Amino acid sequence: MAPIADRRPRVVLGIAGGSGSGKSWLAKAVAEAFAGDSTTVCHDWYYRHNGGLSDEEAGKLNFDHPRSLETSLMCMQLDKLAAGKAIDAPTYDYATHSRLPQTRRVEPAPLIIIDGILVLADKALRERMDLSVFIEVPDDIRLLRRVRRDCTERRVDVEETLRLYERCVRPMHARFVEPSSHHATWIWSQLDDKSFPGLLIKDLRRRLDERAAAVPAEVRR
Repeated sequence: MAPIADRRPRVVLGIAGGSGSGKSWLAKAVAEAFAGDSTTVCHDWYYRHNGGLSDEEAGKLNFDHPRSLETSLMCMQLDKLAAGKAIDAPTYDYATHSRLPQTRRVEPAPLIIIDGILVLADKALRERMDLSVFIEVPDDIRLLRRVRRDCTERRVDVEETLRLYERCVRPMHARFVEPSSHHATWIWSQLDDKSFPGLLIKDLRRRLDERAAAVPAEVRR
């Protein structure tokens, strides 16, 4: 017997910005505000399988280019979530550059949060969003945050972080990430505006309440 679809109305939020801008922090803050009624899908779960590469080949991978991601699969899975069906999202292992056999179960919810540096750079993903945020943070602050994160959380030495920043992060930010900000509903200047997360959460509540009120009770069951 097929599982019953979750027929509650939905709102899809996209969160974009450069590496180190605070996308994961904002996504987590919003998810916690809608505990039990939100689910998050990260673009970087969908990196293409790169297993079996030599160290030299692996060193040439560019994780900041749109081609590195299987966005078409993400779009298909977002459509399933929007239809009220659970998905088995892929899992990528950075240590082996492989997509693992194990998947992660993601359940549908009224609020779907999409998180990633390139989510606004892809037209198909944008078309699936109801609203979006681009987090604007100065380049030097983002680099400092990335160095701290790589050293403390990912055990990546400073030289490798700087190599990747110079070769991939900085040029791809200029080519794809920053221009995508023009598609955002809001551009949040994170260092200047501390009130934005609360205003965003308030707007999301309003949108969800309006959609729920517009749907007959018998349809939501």
